[in-house]
Amino acid sequence: MKKLFFTIIMFIGIVPYCQNTQYLNDEKLTKFAQDLTKLPFTERDVINKAIKLFENTFQDDKECADWGYQLLYFYHELSCEDKTNTLHVHWSDEEIRALKIHDIEVIGGIRSGMKNFESEYAKYGYRVFSFEDTSYSVVVQPGYLFNKLEKYLTDDYRIYRSHWIKEYDYPPHYQKFPPYWHAKQVYSIEEIMNRIKWRDELLDRVPDFIRNDLVTREIEELCFIVTKGLENTSIYDDKGIIKKEYKDALQTYYRAHAETVWGKYMTEFVHRLALNKYRFSNDIDKWVLSQLFPEGRKNIDPLLKYEDILIDNLMD
Repeated sequence: MKKLFFTIIMFIGIVPYCQNTQYLNDEKLTKFAQDLTKLPFTERDVINKAIKLFENTFQDDKECADWGYQLLYFYHELSCEDKTNTLHVHWSDEEIRALKIHDIEVIGGIRSGMKNFESEYAKYGYRVFSFEDTSYSVVVQPGYLFNKLEKYLTDDYRIYRSHWIKEYDYPPHYQKFPPYWHAKQVYSIEEIMNRIKWRDELLDRVPDFIRNDLVTREIEELCFIVTKGLENTSIYDDKGIIKKEYKDALQTYYRAHAETVWGKYMTEFVHRLALNKYRFSNDIDKWVLSQLFPEGRKNIDPLLKYEDILIDNLMD
């Protein structure tokens, strides 16, 4: 299971961002995690029982509810393994793939059964998905919990989750959740810069945002695309000069965000390029990596303790 990481990042002259766990109530989160483990984990509607538990636990405590929501989302993700096992008890990957691509040779009974499966499990925030078009699993519908529980969350965390869901809650047939696919950039530069923009502006407005660490990590991954480049999508042309579309996008961004952390990062990046006639250099590349992945930073997920309670009690 993918973990969330604690990030401290500092550019020259900028105060580092720190984790804000002020409203993480250890006693309440521990009990919530333990109570989640007592629910009938293998039942298809277990997430609805978990939602009721969340509401009873956090209905009068929005600040801690932000943390409880994250743990509940993790619980929902964990339950997908059990639902995936159920999926493969009934159908092989080959049958699922044939149904997904509407293979006319697939017999009607299997098609009907698969549609019924998808329809039934969609009631509980699940969908059948493939990230590589070869094997299929049940995954979470990103907006399912949010649509039911957003009223319990603080304004700032609700803004973050609503933006995040817009990026990730695509129809089941859409196969490219991240902005890259097989080390290739699959979204436009404008889209990537927009993803950086709302995160950068959020942290600039709320520097003590409770998941500053997570949002910073997301920005780092996006900045990697436009200031380092991917294996199959270079930001430099065949002469080693930064491509105009990337240069223009970076300059447009930092001119509009002169005082934000990531506006200053892009300013410094383009400045270093300008001194080198906008050509690639190993020194610039090393600088980019040092800023996006600084040595010695700690990676501590504040929810790890509570996630481990779930894993230790629910997973074989």
